[in-house]
Amino acid sequence: MNAAGFQELKERDDWDIKAGKGYYLTRNNSTIVAFKVNDGNMFKIIGCHTDSPVLKVAPFSALKDRHGFNQLNVQTYGGGLWHTWFDRDLTLAGKVIVAQGNKLVSKYWHAKNNKPLLKIANLAIHLTDKSGTFEPNKENHLKPILSSAIID
Repeated sequence: MNAAGFQELKERDDWDIKAGKGYYLTRNNSTIVAFKVNDGNMFKIIGCHTDSPVLKVAPFSALKDRHGFNQLNVQTYGGGLWHTWFDRDLTLAGKVIVAQGNKLVSKYWHAKNNKPLLKIANLAIHLTDKSGTFEPNKENHLKPILSSAIID
């Protein structure tokens, strides 16, 4: 944005807005608001948020030995097409809060082992209902499998 001639603003600061200039601000590294002030009383505002539907690891995340599997407890975020998440290899990544000295800081993290860690299993086609529609229950059906309990 700076290269395009826009100046960054901080929400906590006093703003000195001038006609003919462009400005932007961000929040939580996932939202950006940009605007340009024309020479009159006109202005244009464009805003977006860059997050996507996702499965977030729940605060109490380990689900031990459920029907012979260890699963990860997750919460849905956003209006996802959840039926498309089944039978796909999944990994773990996102924003985490960590202690750095006596402060808590947010960092981006990714399990960089280049191997899938999780999978949300789907029923075989001949075991599904015959209506032709599949609407998973977000609370029960979207718990990724981490391992079989036999590993324990």
